[in-house]
Amino acid sequence: MTAQHTASIIHRKARAARDGSDARAMSPAKALRLSLARAADTLFDLALTVATVEQRRLSLGLLVETVSDEGLILLLDGAGGARGAVVLDSQMMAALIEVQTTGTVRPGVAPARRATRTDAAMVAPLVDALLDGIDAEMTAGVEGYVPRGFRFGDRMEDLRALGLALDAPEFDLYRVTADLGPGVRTGRLDLLMPARRAVPPNAPDEKGPGTRAAHARMSDVALGAPVVLDAVMARISLPLREACALSVGQVLPLTPESLGAIQLTGAGAHLVAEARLGQLNGWRALRLVSSAAAPLPEMAVAPEPPEQSLAKPPSAKAADKALGTAPATQDRQDA
Repeated sequence: MTAQHTASIIHRKARAARDGSDARAMSPAKALRLSLARAADTLFDLALTVATVEQRRLSLGLLVETVSDEGLILLLDGAGGARGAVVLDSQMMAALIEVQTTGTVRPGVAPARRATRTDAAMVAPLVDALLDGIDAEMTAGVEGYVPRGFRFGDRMEDLRALGLALDAPEFDLYRVTADLGPGVRTGRLDLLMPARRAVPPNAPDEKGPGTRAAHARMSDVALGAPVVLDAVMARISLPLREACALSVGQVLPLTPESLGAIQLTGAGAHLVAEARLGQLNGWRALRLVSSAAAPLPEMAVAPEPPEQSLAKPPSAKAADKALGTAPATQDRQDA
């Protein structure tokens, strides 16, 4: 059986499972992933594969500490005077320029250089298509979604100038890591959007002032909290000398059984679930096979006293025997 035939079988199985299940809810991160890959393919015929999308909320004061100052910094103008930003690292910027000038992405790491207005003008069509695609995906997948209408505004010299141009107190940061080429180079794109509140603060409630709004805000915070899970395929023991000599592109031997025994771990290497590696619509995917959530500790409850103890107290001899063998809760009960 050839690799192509095997891949087609996996694609058919994944498509059948996808058609037989409910569609996953649209989210800004998912809309960003779909829109970026589609815009790169449509405009530049660039094979762009989104590897990861990280989402977090940060204040304007943390902008300089979180976003890199290297690469291309673009200011976005939205509806109602809202302002956002797109920051492309030097590798992403160079790949988009190379594919438009030479028709392909050159292998290897691009040298760092200062971004120019020409770079911004050449990247602007992709940014506009990306933002339009996000609004289109969210409008089609989320009922009542109001398009934000962001467009390319201007190139900013550095993060300090960007911080002076932005005015919202909080922003949603979407950090995209993508394979360009594909596999020729890895680039990063940061999208900063003014944070939206799903429920107005101090909204009145029929049953009690502010109660429903407080509950809604708590649910928004809980559902929007970032969660990072690591997929552990295998654990390998190496001498310290070999571990220190690991380099990019080095191949590590794994057993075939590790593909079907992947562990999802959370903070502190806490085991969350077990999964199996596969593919879904051409993407690497994990299928959860079991959950490893630890049960909550049960409260210790003293056993009910025996019926005969209510009518007749135990003898001294029986009490002495109970003190030597019965658990502590029973000793307190007999006493």
